Amino acid sequence: RCGAARDRGRRLTVVGLDYHEQVSPTLADMSEHGELAEPTDQSDHAATLPRTVGVIGLGVLGRIMVSHLRRVADVVVHDVDQSHVDGVIGDRVHPAMSPADVARRSEVVLLSLPSPAAVLDVITGHEGIVAAGSAHRVLVIDTSTVAPETNIAMHAACAAAGVDYLEAPVSGGEPFGTGEDGARKATLTFMAGGEQAAFTRAIPVFAVLGSHWFLLGPAGSGTTIKLASNLCSGLHALVAAEALALAARSGISPAVVRQVFEHTDAKSYFFTDYVWPRFEQASTAAGFAVKHQLKDHRLAQALAAQSGLDLPLNDAAVNWYAGLAEHGDADADVTIAVVRKLEAPAARRGSRSREST
Repeated sequence: RCGAARDRGRRLTVVGLDYHEQVSPTLADMSEHGELAEPTDQSDHAATLPRTVGVIGLGVLGRIMVSHLRRVADVVVHDVDQSHVDGVIGDRVHPAMSPADVARRSEVVLLSLPSPAAVLDVITGHEGIVAAGSAHRVLVIDTSTVAPETNIAMHAACAAAGVDYLEAPVSGGEPFGTGEDGARKATLTFMAGGEQAAFTRAIPVFAVLGSHWFLLGPAGSGTTIKLASNLCSGLHALVAAEALALAARSGISPAVVRQVFEHTDAKSYFFTDYVWPRFEQASTAAGFAVKHQLKDHRLAQALAAQSGLDLPLNDAAVNWYAGLAEHGDADADVTIAVVRKLEAPAARRGSRSREST
């Protein structure tokens, strides 16, 4: 089973999990509480693809999603930045006046938004999705990373308006397919929370954009897993920064560190597939920006506080990414942490002890 999860040619769908029983589930645990199934390949979903898909939020991921969807369906788009709309309009891609307009003209609407406030406005604000009414039961697939309580509230608001809502934040997960790279290669992983019926409706869209999709429980559960995932990836970048800096101060080049780490316990997917390629190319163009990583660590911090859990490493990550943002790196990729750590001047010996006295 574990081998199947790593096989790029196979897709796993996990359905019917009891959210409260899956504290740290293995695939074996999942098979006890739900069903492990392997959907057929993408071509078998073509018959059930919606004829029209809406996309609201045309940032990096939103624009990439449009580029894939336009090959199989008509796409209706909206963004608060008109230049983003103008940049994607073309064959099979049509502009909309508002989120409500998108919902009226689409069977499925994908959201790719930067914050809980943006999600709230798009769904429940003036001319939001729920204002479109329920002449047809539109499905909202919310790929934004927000707070679980936001998902729960949006699920309730949509249900009251006759709209299906499924949270499905995304992550990369294939070799050299993390973050934005995974979106371009259509190998995203979707972590869904909501009802089985909405999840089933979403699968044909997931199959166009990704490789894996999981239904993890009720509203809020998909985002909980996404925040845990981003907590790990955010820390991985910072750990890489410290390890490379430590070696560099002793005269060992990053290239040598990378070569050695391929054969030690320090080898990690995030280091080899995300951090290193960007560092090697001296690219800090945002695949995943510092400001978004900071937002997700803060959301994890708030979720931990609600459950009375202490997360000191996450707290350290909040401070580190906040410092990068405050010094002008908010829009840079998270690998800027490596660059800044390597650039940092050597601390004077004993300086900390003198400052503390």
